[in-house]
Formats: sequence, structure tokens, C-alpha cells
Amino acid sequence: MICVHCQTPLPDGSNFCSACGADVSDPGSAPRAPRTGSVDLQTRLQAALEGRYLVRRLLGRGGMGAVFLATDIALDREVAIKLLPPEMAHDENFVRRFEQEARTAAKLDHPNIMPIYGVEGIDDLHFFVMKFVAGRSLDQVLEAGPLPTDVAQQILWEAACALGHAHQRGFVHRDIKPANILLDADGHVMLTDFGISKALQSASQFTATGQVIGTPHYLSPEQARGAELDGRSDQYSLGIVGYRALSGQLPFDEESVHTLLYKHIYEMPPPLEQVRPEVPAFLATAIRRALNKNPDDRFPTMEDFATAVWPEHPVAAGRKVRRVSRAPSTPSGAPTQITPSPLPRTKRRRWPAAVLGVLVLAGGGAAAALVLGRTKTGPAASVGPETGTTVRQPAGATGGVPVTRPESVIAARPEPAAPAPVERRPPPAAQRPPAPQPVPQAAAAPAVGYLTVDATPFGTVYIDRLEIGDTPLARHTLSPGRHIVEVRREGYRTAVDTVMITAGNVTVVRKALIREPS
Repeated sequence: MICVHCQTPLPDGSNFCSACGADVSDPGSAPRAPRTGSVDLQTRLQAALEGRYLVRRLLGRGGMGAVFLATDIALDREVAIKLLPPEMAHDENFVRRFEQEARTAAKLDHPNIMPIYGVEGIDDLHFFVMKFVAGRSLDQVLEAGPLPTDVAQQILWEAACALGHAHQRGFVHRDIKPANILLDADGHVMLTDFGISKALQSASQFTATGQVIGTPHYLSPEQARGAELDGRSDQYSLGIVGYRALSGQLPFDEESVHTLLYKHIYEMPPPLEQVRPEVPAFLATAIRRALNKNPDDRFPTMEDFATAVWPEHPVAAGRKVRRVSRAPSTPSGAPTQITPSPLPRTKRRRWPAAVLGVLVLAGGGAAAALVLGRTKTGPAASVGPETGTTVRQPAGATGGVPVTRPESVIAARPEPAAPAPVERRPPPAAQRPPAPQPVPQAAAAPAVGYLTVDATPFGTVYIDRLEIGDTPLARHTLSPGRHIVEVRREGYRTAVDTVMITAGNVTVVRKALIREPS
């Protein structure tokens, strides 16, 4: 079943849409307006959790349930409670599989995966408690249009690393889409909803022939065909996310679900570099490879995909991100470590060292001669002919001062014969060694700093009076020094701040916008 209001896939026999609350009990009748069931759900949830949690307000609703903000009374911390649609509680197979998958997902330990604190079922209310992240989903961010390239790279990198961590533990997400990618106040990724799609596939009402679980616009070809899935299915879905984040549009945007499935299986999207020419070629190539129809033609691992979309990342620059050996099928292994290969040794030139050695030896010989020729009370003296006791040093050796030495100190040495002059001719041009070429010096990387801006509610960021984009603005590159940062939103007072950017550091600005008095 598909909701006629919001196009959300629903279990067969549903009476109401779990996303918008619309009455879908009679598909043949005129569609009735959505009902407002959030207040009822919040009241029931609060009654079930009385004394443990204070359920404060609804954060959002989607095809797989509602999310409420609550306070953990014992620990005095804010949490988010994901409550599944109550009508799903009637399927015992689904409930059992949901609890199993949620507990497995809770064992995933990665900075870009939403931590799950607990999984519970009380009567027909089944939910899990997770960390509350103050931010927005990528879906909300993309409503304003495509992202800057560096922001999209960071999001894809972090999401890919998180998925790689899960894949190595035998865990496939199966529902990667912008709504399941949250961005915290600093713009960092938090993936949510691990395991729900797999639990739905195990439920009897979702296993009918032709039933597809997932969001149609982000389905992999394997999902569209109902085939077995592995981590490369998530890679395809993340490639669709990247395509939309960089171009501002979906590669396949059809109203008909059947047309969407056909295109996912058989058609390649328009090249990203044609839709948005300023996207770097390597990034467009990485997205295109992730969108191959045959999983064998995609990147072998999510770590390889991460390296391809951001080769200059501090972890991967000059290195190859290596995948740790695959963990056993049980997801209880140690946390993934992304281990960079050692940097290749720079090939050193040997001829400068040889020349330096010759100079050192020559200097050492000269120093030795001076030491051997010194008297106990005077400077070094030259050795003269046998019959003479006074010689003059060349100017510059002893300042041209005559030095007198007793004859007994002067050893008799034969006068060396002057060598015959040798005529030296330059070798032919063909035999001359090539002149040494100057070694180019690598230009020093410019010193830059980074600025992250977030605001509640979101607004448009201006830096030094230039519009940059909407919040959250993550790791925007700036030259060191003072900069004026403004966050503007219609109907709200403009928040202005002066920040000092330092090279190599991230400066974070958070603003709470105040509504203008009406």
C-alpha cells in the first residue's frame, strides 16, 4: 500500500498512514484528511514511562514512526525516543525481529552512528531510546539547494566510514536516505534507523510478492529486484544521496514507483558533471562508480568509497585507507580502526651528500695541517728550504708576518720538481655531462582556518557581508584574522559576531535567533 497523501509505503491492511496520519482504510473512497494522532501517542507514551522519562514534545514523524524529545529523569539528560506505529505491534514476527535488530544496532560503536541506550516494548508501544542530537536532518538542509563541494565531501566521508564500520560487523542499513542522516551542531553526521528495514522485511505483512521495503528514490537495484543485499547496496543509496547533495536534484525523480524501480535497475542517471559542471572530476567519477547497476562494479568497501570522494582528507591524504580484516558475523567485535598505510619514503638525492663529504674531508685536512704546524707559543709556520729559517706566509694565512723557526725543527726535504704543464681540452659537447637542473621547491600550503556556524532556528550565514549559505555551515575555509559573521532570517533579528580565525583550527559559532516583535 502507498499513502495517497505522502506516498509512504505502508503495510497491507493499514487503516492510517504512520507518517501523516491519513485514513487509508478504504482505498476506493475519496482520501480523507490526515488525523492528528501525535498528542494521543505522546500521552500514552508518557503514561507508560511515568517516573523514568518526561516526554516533552514531538520532534518529527516519518514512515516508520514518531520521534519524541524526552528527559531521562535518573540521568538528567535529554534523549530521543523513536516510537514505532502501534498498528505494527500486532505482528509478533515483526516485534521480535525489531527488538533483535535494535539490540544488535545498539552494539555499533562509531562517532557517526546514533547511540542507542535501550530497546523496550510496553503493551502495543515498541520504541528505542537514543541520543538526542540538536541539529537537522540532511533532508531539511537540502531543501535550500545543493551543498558546497567541501561540505558534501565531509558528509559523504563520515557517512561512508560509519557504514563501513557497520558492514564489517555484518550489518547492512538498507534505508540510507537524507532523512536518516542527521547533522549535529558542528555539522557532523549521525546515522539513524539501523535495522528497522530488515525487521520490516521479516514481518509477514511485508513479505508479499513484489513488496519493496525502503524509500523508492534511494533504493539500490538489488532492493528493487528483491535480491540478497550486502554493504554495496548501502553504497548505491549513499551515491544517490551524494548526487542530490551536489546537484540539488534526484537522479531519478518520477511519481510512479514502478517507473522509479525500472530506472534504478536499468538506467544510469545523467552525468553529475553535466548537471553541475563545477563539481570536481574525481568526485563525479566516484559518485558514478557507486551508482553502477552491478554491485561488482562499485567500490569493494565503503572505506574505498570514502577515500575516492575525499582523497585529501587528513586520514587519507597521501595514504590509502585500508579496511580492517572482516569481523565475524556476530556484530560484537572491537570497534573499527581505519589504519592508514605508512607514507612512502621520499627518495633522497645522494650526490649532495657525496659533495658534502668531500668538502668535509678537505676542510678536515686543512685543519689538521694547521694543528700539526702550530708551535706551543705561536701560530702555524710554513716549512722553508733547508738553508733558510725565515719564510713569509702568504697574506691571509698568518697576516703576512715573518715567522722564525730554529733549523733543528725544519726537516730536510727535496725541492719538488714543477710538473710539466698539461694542455686540457674541453670534451666534445656530446660527451659533456648534463648541467644539474635546479630542484623545484614545493610551494608552501597556504595557512587557513575553519569556521562552523549553527543557529536555532536555521538562518543564512554572511561572512564579511558576503552570503555563504544556510546553517549548519560546516568547516568553511577562511584566511586567519578577524571576520564578521552574521546569521539572518526573515522575521528574526540578525545575529552579528566578530570571530578570530587561527590557522589550522576550527572556530565554532552557535546562535539562538530572536524573533522580531510583531
